[in-house]
Amino acid sequence: MKILSVDDDLFILELLSMMAAKAGFSDVSTALSGEIALGMLNNGDVTYDCLLLDINMPDMDGIELCKLVRAMPSYHKTPVIMLTARAEKDYIDRAFEAGATDYANKPFNIVELSARLRMAEEVVIARREVAAVISTVDAHRPTIARQHTFDLPDAIHIDGIKNFIEYSALGNYLTQLSHAGLVGSQVLAFKIDRIGAIYARASTDEFFYALTEVADAIGDALSASGYMMAYAGNGAFVVVSNKADLEPSGGLESKIQNAIDEKNTEYDNGDPLDIEISIGNPLRPNMSKTQRIRKTFDRALARAENRALKKRNDPRRPNIRLIGR
Repeated sequence: MKILSVDDDLFILELLSMMAAKAGFSDVSTALSGEIALGMLNNGDVTYDCLLLDINMPDMDGIELCKLVRAMPSYHKTPVIMLTARAEKDYIDRAFEAGATDYANKPFNIVELSARLRMAEEVVIARREVAAVISTVDAHRPTIARQHTFDLPDAIHIDGIKNFIEYSALGNYLTQLSHAGLVGSQVLAFKIDRIGAIYARASTDEFFYALTEVADAIGDALSASGYMMAYAGNGAFVVVSNKADLEPSGGLESKIQNAIDEKNTEYDNGDPLDIEISIGNPLRPNMSKTQRIRKTFDRALARAENRALKKRNDPRRPNIRLIGR
């Protein structure tokens, strides 16, 4: 795995290179500023698999650099680990909003840094394997057109949504909230009902349109309390909300459903794209271990799925669309 480490402190760069080598990652390039790093990335001679970015740098800090990196097609999904001594929530939020996938605190712990690099390597390997499989299938079945380049369970990224991050990064975000000693977070999941039917009928643009409309409605409803959101695949969104009190989700579900209904979403041919959502009741995360955070996400998703099943088995209200609005 080719790593680019960016920090304005030469000693830190040397330390990171040494620690990475001890963890089995010896292919590390370094840059003393964001400007130098951008030049190396734009040069194109080397494609890096993972970026380590210090946040506190003069002229261009790591958060600004991360935003610019994410705008580059070659690095849109590259693992980016932010490195900083700042543990305040504002820094954590800004880093993940900029596109960071992970966050490591100074002073560095070689065990922790090694674990984060290995997780980044797993992401890189998995994406290469998926790309290879798709390429092989397409090569052997040239006459079969794929309706979508992604499968329904894929945790695809949706661009242009505020506070929206990769699903793999959401667990890292919640872990950092735990490390910062913060309390009061809650996790809840949102499920688009009958998503399989939408996936089967919609074009890729229409499918992303449906996801975007739902994400917008969720964001508007949660904006007052603050949140971070990711798409988990299968029509489900997971949200880490900063709202202090746990409340039944019925009122929130109605509020978001009404907002979606008012959008009058349609397929390109004018047929109604009837979107209904189900929300599971929120829960407090067990933030002691990353594995338990993933279990928290799984529980939240199960609650949303159970809510959808309950609605499917109960008499449902007719979905009345407003015409001419």
